[in-house]
Amino acid sequence: MALIYCRECGKKYSSRAKKCPGCGYTPYDLSKSIWVYLLLCWLFGVLGAHRFYTSKKDSGVVMLVLSITGIGMVVTGIWVLIDLIIGICNISTPQEIFENKK
Repeated sequence: MALIYCRECGKKYSSRAKKCPGCGYTPYDLSKSIWVYLLLCWLFGVLGAHRFYTSKKDSGVVMLVLSITGIGMVVTGIWVLIDLIIGICNISTPQEIFENKK
């Protein structure tokens, strides 16, 4: 077991802990792939599949509900395009996409 520093508050905590006990910061899951994220975004983005993959379930549900309506489909289409661009720009730093903020 090693002690690591929290990226958010700077306090030390166990590397086995799932989140920082001080501020609740959760580091991203290393088992998730940026390439799977981009593929889900490209193929099933309007349904919010890439959002569910990154554990951002709230925005995934919003995208799924919005995609049912015609106007919402346009909104989610733009949203997916933005997420795709952000994903491509963060290929070398996937923690920016996968980390769960408070």
